[in-house]
Amino acid sequence: MRRITVLLLSLLAVSAFAQQPKVSEKVDVNLVLIDATVTDKTGHQILGLDKNDFVVMENGKPVPVDTVDYFTNRISVDTREEKAAYKVDRVRDDRYFIFFLDKPEGDQLFDQLTRARLAVKKFIDQRMKPGDLAAVVAHDVRLRVYSDFTDNKKQLKAALDTAATHALGLAGPVGTPDQPSIMRNIDRDRMMNHTGNVYEALELIGNATRSIKARKELVLFSQGILANDEEVRGSMLLNQSRYYKPMIEALNGANVTVYPTNINLDANDVVHQTLTRLANETGGEYFRLNVGFDNPLKKIEGTSSGYYLLAYYSPHAPGEHGFQKVSVALKNPEFRVRSREGYSFGD
Repeated sequence: MRRITVLLLSLLAVSAFAQQPKVSEKVDVNLVLIDATVTDKTGHQILGLDKNDFVVMENGKPVPVDTVDYFTNRISVDTREEKAAYKVDRVRDDRYFIFFLDKPEGDQLFDQLTRARLAVKKFIDQRMKPGDLAAVVAHDVRLRVYSDFTDNKKQLKAALDTAATHALGLAGPVGTPDQPSIMRNIDRDRMMNHTGNVYEALELIGNATRSIKARKELVLFSQGILANDEEVRGSMLLNQSRYYKPMIEALNGANVTVYPTNINLDANDVVHQTLTRLANETGGEYFRLNVGFDNPLKKIEGTSSGYYLLAYYSPHAPGEHGFQKVSVALKNPEFRVRSREGYSFGD
């Protein structure tokens, strides 16, 4: 009997050991941030929503929203708060703008780019609010940062002037370590040697701003993007650049919304297809035909006047890398929500 008992205990021990979770079954829990704008059918922004109003889905399954932040320039709150109980966990008034000048070769579009710079200066003078931070970057043969995030209007306007020259841009971070910064987090070797096309430059901007837990509005003044590995036949793009997907994943992973703004009225259909896709896949809008640039900037500022930042936790297996698609909806079918398509995971 003793022998049977010992054997039974041994079998139970083996069985218990076999049921232990395998190391490969462990998961990493990632904090995910997804920004969303909510409007009614007439386009007016909706205030006062909390985490219970949103439905977030990954792979067809709902995930619980942990917290909701609301970012606003305070105009919306001041004019409409009195009519509704404000239920969001936190209200923040910091907004981030990146003005990106994609400088064309030669001088054929110099006048259009000058108009764009003047429109940005006007935006800075008239539409930047307390709490707003902006940066000025440009691309010619590589990415250049002419002003890091700041609320100093004089500095930003001087940076826009410098961006029209062949100046090298900032060599390193400026300001105090607690200030939001592009240069403090950027891979400077990549910036100097591996941003030969705009896709690479935008990817690097995404990576450098990922630590800023807020949405970034990137206004891209461009005549169109075409990498050297893309082939065009007539008005058709025959292939996707190998630089495109990493760019989109970096931008979405950092909550960067891109608003391509065309500076070439004679651009062909390939340009419009690429810039439209870039806007759609980052939750932005493409401004196609622009005699002037005041109206696009006004619309972008209006869109960013209030948005929700949803935070939740999502598990992924250790060592996995990829792009997770996400859908965001509202329980109230009368409201409309616009959000980015997903996020990158794994470092």
